[in-house]
Amino acid sequence: MDKNIGEQLNKAYEAFRQACMDRDSAVKELQQKTENYEQRIREQQEQLSLQQTIIDKLKSQLLLVNSTQDNNYGCVPLLEDSETRKNNLTVDQPQDKVISGIAREKLPKVDIASAESSI
Repeated sequence: MDKNIGEQLNKAYEAFRQACMDRDSAVKELQQKTENYEQRIREQQEQLSLQQTIIDKLKSQLLLVNSTQDNNYGCVPLLEDSETRKNNLTVDQPQDKVISGIAREKLPKVDIASAESSI
């Protein structure tokens, strides 16, 4: 009888020991995942902050360009058809800044004088 109780105690102890090791392993894995997620959140927050800074700078530049255009050249409505806008532009307007809503730097260089002489 004592031998049977001893075996049961050993089995119970081994099961308890295995459960503790499994628990410790799960806790360690959970801590590692938590640290990884926290690191990713920090990185994404930094990226979001950087993007917000860029957005704020672009908004301020847009406001500056719009106020300069308002003061010097008048407003060109944004919903206006692009062909109408092209036809309304004159040599005095700031073509070096924007053509039909596309940044001038992204368009191929065109000699305005030769283009006007061909018209």
